[in-house]
Amino acid sequence: MTTLPAFIDASKSRAASADAAMLTQAARQAQGALQWGLAANLYDQAADALSVDPHTGKETMQAQAHRRSARNCRALVGTNAPNRLIKDAPDYGHMTRQAIAERDKEWRGRGL
Repeated sequence: MTTLPAFIDASKSRAASADAAMLTQAARQAQGALQWGLAANLYDQAADALSVDPHTGKETMQAQAHRRSARNCRALVGTNAPNRLIKDAPDYGHMTRQAIAERDKEWRGRGL
């Protein structure tokens, strides 16, 4: 049987995830309009809306991805550079693969 606090926590997590998804969509639209500062702020808000990983106490992979997107957008503030595909930005792909590998190593170390 689910307890009331667990049900409330799950509801808050679903609401936060929906909020983060809407903020991410708005950030993508801002990127399309080359509004880099706005996109960076929206990505940061999306990351802030997500709760921390209950197992590690750290940000989730999704929140970390939003933070990386915000950093990339901040780097483009003041330019009119369009979006680049990940295959055109090998450093970004490398950072993503490295973060995934670190998370996998952490989970393997727990014996899960």
